[in-house]
Amino acid sequence: MMNKSLLIGRLTAKPELNKTASKKSVVRFRIAVNRIFKNTDGEREADFISVVIWGKPAELFTSYADKGSLVSIEGELRSSRYDKEGVTHYVTEVLCQQFNLLESKAAVALRENNVVSSADDVETLPF
Repeated sequence: MMNKSLLIGRLTAKPELNKTASKKSVVRFRIAVNRIFKNTDGEREADFISVVIWGKPAELFTSYADKGSLVSIEGELRSSRYDKEGVTHYVTEVLCQQFNLLESKAAVALRENNVVSSADDVETLPF
């Protein structure tokens, strides 16, 4: 059996590091992943995927990633459920095993200064 997810998207908010009761670091966040096809209005829709990172990688991620950062996430898709006040809640998230920040500091500075309005305006490299 294999359970592997590979996502590339942008962070929807600044990630915040939390500690469990046993002092283990954890960060939970969502990334917006554009769909390949446009809808009937000619607009590209996005899916918002929940991700969790544990331990030292969580600390590193929160140190370098920010709202809008372009990241790749590799991990396992996990689903669970819990009952709260008689209502069953379902949770699906990606347990991150590896991540990469996909923007240079210059690209981040351009995006933050609103010089580049979309990814289509950035020149792509052949590698």
